Amino acid sequence: MKLIWLTAILAAAALAAPASDISGTWKVRYAGPPGTAPKTVGSIVLDLKVSGDEVTGMVRIGAWPGDAAIADGKIEGDRIKFTATGTRSSTSGIPACAFEGKVQGNEMLVTMTVINNPGGPLSDRRKYEFKGQRTSD
Repeated sequence: MKLIWLTAILAAAALAAPASDISGTWKVRYAGPPGTAPKTVGSIVLDLKVSGDEVTGMVRIGAWPGDAAIADGKIEGDRIKFTATGTRSSTSGIPACAFEGKVQGNEMLVTMTVINNPGGPLSDRRKYEFKGQRTSD
């Protein structure tokens, strides 16, 4: 009986645990297979702010599409999810990207999926993997 109560208490504590503190500046670099890096994005800088389960801030998505405000940002435990639309235009327009990340201590793994960029240098619907860490603020 004690084991059942202990299990229930631990499960409740896990559900009530606060989201990871991911606020701050993170720099991640392309970590996919060699020769498959996106043309204009070797690294990404994420400036994240957390309030409850919401994530806001800015993302610098390489040289192009550049600076982008975070939209629809959510955090759940050690995982984040948001979208961002760049500010630098080109002949193919401005791409929108979806981001999903996982924080492990001071390390972050990020997947960027281009969700809108017809004919641009970033392949539409392609997933790009990045890995990096928190920087000194």
